[in-house]
Amino acid sequence: MEASLSPLKSSALALPNFDRLIRWCLFLYIFSLPFKALFFIERNGFLVLLVLLGLWCILNRGHFIVQTPIDIPLVSFVLWILVTIPFAAYPLYSLQEFGKLLKQVLIFYATIYFIRDRTSVIQLVWMFIGVSLVVGLYGLMRYEMNNPQTMTSFLPSEVWLTTYLVLLIPLSSALAWYEEGPWAKGVYVFNALLAGCCLFLAQSRAGLLACFVELWIFALLVKRQSMLIAASIISGVTLVAAIFSVTVVTLPDGSWHLESQTSIRLKLDTRSIVHRLDIWSFMLPRIAEHPVVGIGYGKETSKMLFGQVPEENIPPGHAAVRTHGTHNILFELALHVGLPGAFLFMWLAVRLGKTVLAGFLQATDVFAKSVLLGVSVGLCGMAVRIMFDQMLVGTLAVQFWVFVAIAMIAAGSFRISVAQQA
Repeated sequence: MEASLSPLKSSALALPNFDRLIRWCLFLYIFSLPFKALFFIERNGFLVLLVLLGLWCILNRGHFIVQTPIDIPLVSFVLWILVTIPFAAYPLYSLQEFGKLLKQVLIFYATIYFIRDRTSVIQLVWMFIGVSLVVGLYGLMRYEMNNPQTMTSFLPSEVWLTTYLVLLIPLSSALAWYEEGPWAKGVYVFNALLAGCCLFLAQSRAGLLACFVELWIFALLVKRQSMLIAASIISGVTLVAAIFSVTVVTLPDGSWHLESQTSIRLKLDTRSIVHRLDIWSFMLPRIAEHPVVGIGYGKETSKMLFGQVPEENIPPGHAAVRTHGTHNILFELALHVGLPGAFLFMWLAVRLGKTVLAGFLQATDVFAKSVLLGVSVGLCGMAVRIMFDQMLVGTLAVQFWVFVAIAMIAAGSFRISVAQQA
């Protein structure tokens, strides 16, 4: 957090409050991201931001793109997607989706530059916590025991909610771990428990798996015996509870299924698991058919392309696969932008993880260390989550890049160019 950007001299001369205006527009834009009902703010707010950023560049005769350790893999990934667009099955749609990717990258760099001072980062983190509390409380209000999928809170679906919680739980937990003030620690702990309760009640198996991975990575990173013991106890209690809550029922034909022994309706069917395996089996040969540039960037491309052919003779216990996407980030990228695109994404992910982890290990400031711990663990949880559903889309993707931006600020992993310093 010690590193900060020196404002351009011309900025102060041209429009003293322009940076502040852009900063608060960013705050409003980021605030609106988890709320489906505030989509008009997210959409129109970005257009306003785009105009303001353009004016800022003109007035300052410069740009706000700072240098970070992930620039080369990020730019390589973006440029490769641009190269694949002319070869896409639906070029106009892919170009539209590419524009959304550029928006995410723009928000990433704008967040670093304009929300770079310690006070602004603290305000942004508290905004995350406040919004998470509201989302969690409303999610519990929407919960129905016999239909956990109704727990969507303000987001489009329970899948979006659980992915959002996978990002927020580690941040709240890390802030609580390092916070010394009783009032703030209590808020962080309550928020983490509330989010964890929502995640458990939503019964997202991929989300719960990601949460347990986060629990153990958190315990390993803080290097405290008490945390390792707590992680072991939580894992053990959960395993025992699962064993005693479920029974295996064998049918006369020799098949079997799981049934809940509790009054709570548990999500025990294996249909979604079988469905994903069927989808991956179908998609792998399609990747081999388009190994270099793929079929075209955009989540809906595979549905539009393969969904044109009706599916026949679907075996009992299985479901259609052509119109359900890939349900895996690496398969999706390999299919849509080719194997080079998938490898470039993995390069970006590894560089990002190493940068944030190194920042956490080297940080001396308590707040910076807690932010970096939360983001490091959250990145690992997201890596698990998107192996089962490609959820780096829409406002979730923008939120993800805002998290990455505050991690870069906390680690001081950015610098301005010589031209900007002039």
